[in-house]
Amino acid sequence: MRWLTAGYIDHYVCENCHGIHLSELQELDGILESRLFVEHEGAIVTTEIEVRPTGLLALMADLSRLNMNYPSLKVFIDIVDDNLPRLIVADYLHTQAGMDQRQFLWIVQQTMMATQQLLQEITELGFLMQDDEPQKTPSAVH
Repeated sequence: MRWLTAGYIDHYVCENCHGIHLSELQELDGILESRLFVEHEGAIVTTEIEVRPTGLLALMADLSRLNMNYPSLKVFIDIVDDNLPRLIVADYLHTQAGMDQRQFLWIVQQTMMATQQLLQEITELGFLMQDDEPQKTPSAVH
């Protein structure tokens, strides 16, 4: 968290999931949650984007292209029974061999930038759930 603060990346700790939420990404339309989880051997940055159910088939067909266009990200779809489908965007940082603050900040910033570009692309393709569409109240999955 000190490194995020030093890199001017706004964040807060969630009491429910113990993840470090990345405020800059969470404030964007369509993003439900964006979190950093620090584990023993690495760190995981995940972002959940709510997608339109009617665009789900086309989005699934486009997943391999999206994963190729954003090679540092792992992009996949998560469908839970009571919620709208979500596009999960993830990046894993290996930290077992050591990482310094500059490397960490560069990777997190690149991940955030790539996630923003991906969000813009899926918005332009019409896959993003828009505010004017009826939707269930999103519930965070922790």
